[in-house]
Amino acid sequence: MYYIGIDVSKKDLSVFDGKDLKFINQEGLNAFKKYLKKKYPLSEIVIIFEPTGIYSQYLKEFCAENSIKAYIVNPKRSHNFARSLGIRPKTDKIDARTLYQFHKLTEAKDIKVPEIDQQAKTLSSYLVSYEFAVKQRVALSNHLESLRDKQLITLIKKELKRAQELEDKIFNDIKEYVSKNQNLKEDYQRLLTISGVGEKTAIVLLTLFKTYPGTNRAQITALVGLDPTRRESGTSVKGKVKISKNGKGIYRKVFYLPTVCATVHNQKIRIFYQRLLTNHKVKKLAIIASMRKILLIAHAMYRDKTEYVAA
Repeated sequence: MYYIGIDVSKKDLSVFDGKDLKFINQEGLNAFKKYLKKKYPLSEIVIIFEPTGIYSQYLKEFCAENSIKAYIVNPKRSHNFARSLGIRPKTDKIDARTLYQFHKLTEAKDIKVPEIDQQAKTLSSYLVSYEFAVKQRVALSNHLESLRDKQLITLIKKELKRAQELEDKIFNDIKEYVSKNQNLKEDYQRLLTISGVGEKTAIVLLTLFKTYPGTNRAQITALVGLDPTRRESGTSVKGKVKISKNGKGIYRKVFYLPTVCATVHNQKIRIFYQRLLTNHKVKKLAIIASMRKILLIAHAMYRDKTEYVAA
């Protein structure tokens, strides 16, 4: 097998196969394909890369369309691997080299040609656009508060209204897409049975679970960035436990308010939350732990195709 490590960014693929290369990250990856066909039998290549949301989609589709095997590394694992090698600097070139070396830890069962789930791809595209629309609306709203000029206020209010309409339109389009696909509709409706989980949270959870099928409890927690991490060095440095905040921020943002609501109205989460407070956990940590619990409950429901069972 010929192993190739690739660090994916928005514009480029930083490639290492024994030497450092760079290719434009665009649909089809024609220049990269031309290079590979000239140098390797495609059936004997294993490409190692991290899932970086929409930026890695072209590479994943490229592997699927050309029957090229891949090993998609959890970013947390590759980060820990780099630390174990004593690699501290972080550049695209260094990351590609690190991913290349990761082949020493790969198992044959995890090396396979990626499969493209069109539903997951569509949901992810919608979610990225929705997140952009939300950020645009929030930015305009924040800017409006700082204005004093009446003419500017009128102008920004019009833009804010358009931004809100765009946000609502995208979200309604997502719901319509889900309603037209029976399997998505059933999963979505099951997630809505969790007390505290509303439409937006259910859509985000559905997209997450559909995009990363086959994940276990630890993996799905890490993908949302709710896994605990601590900075330690020898015996002198022992930092506080914090969440890693890996993965897309929208996963955590959309969870916060529903979790706060669930600590009041969801009996199972309320008991869990109150027990943490009784055990002298600060409210912030208790909320984060409750977020994690709701995530894992939803993940198990999605995996087993079951509805929520109240305590």
